[in-house]
Amino acid sequence: MRISRFRLSRLAPLGTLLLVMGCSSRIVICPVPAILADTKQLTVFRPGTPPDLANELYTVALTDAQGDCTYSTRDGMVHSSLELTFIAARTPTAETVSYSVPYYVAIHENEKVFVKRLYTLRFSFAPGAAVATIKQAPDDVDIKLANGKLPWNYQMMAGFQMTPAQIEYTKTRARYVP
Repeated sequence: MRISRFRLSRLAPLGTLLLVMGCSSRIVICPVPAILADTKQLTVFRPGTPPDLANELYTVALTDAQGDCTYSTRDGMVHSSLELTFIAARTPTAETVSYSVPYYVAIHENEKVFVKRLYTLRFSFAPGAAVATIKQAPDDVDIKLANGKLPWNYQMMAGFQMTPAQIEYTKTRARYVP
C-alpha cells in the first residue's frame, strides 16, 4: 500500500507528539476543568428566616477551576488533579465565624457521569472581614480512557451541592435575571 507524501506529512506531527510524550508525561490538554453555572453560587440565610436578600447570612461562589494531569499511554490512565477557588462574602461584623458548605466534583463525558464525589468546604471570616478567599484541592482522580478517547474528551465539573430551594433562589439571582 502506498501512502502519499501529503498524508504522511499530516501524520508526522502526531507521531512526534507521541514520541515526545513517552509512556507517561505531564500534558497541557487534560480533562477540562469547569464550573457548572447553575451551582456556582450558594446563598445561606439566617436561621428561621425566609429566603430574601435582607436575610442573607453569607454567599459563597466557586470562581475558578484549574486542572492538571499526567497521561500514561501504556495503560490509558489519566491522573487528574483540580484546584478550586472560592470567594465567600458577608456583611462585616465584629465576630469571628466559621462555616461549611457541601460541594461536588464530577467526571463526565457528555451525559455520562463516571464519578461524582462530595466534599466539604470549610472557611472562616475574621473579625470585621466581609470577604474570605479559599483555595481547595479535592482528591485526585484516575480516569481509565475508553478506546479511542483522549484526556480532553472528559470534563471535571465542580459546583455546590444544593437543595431544590437553594437552586430556585439562585435562579432569581445573577445570570437568571432578565
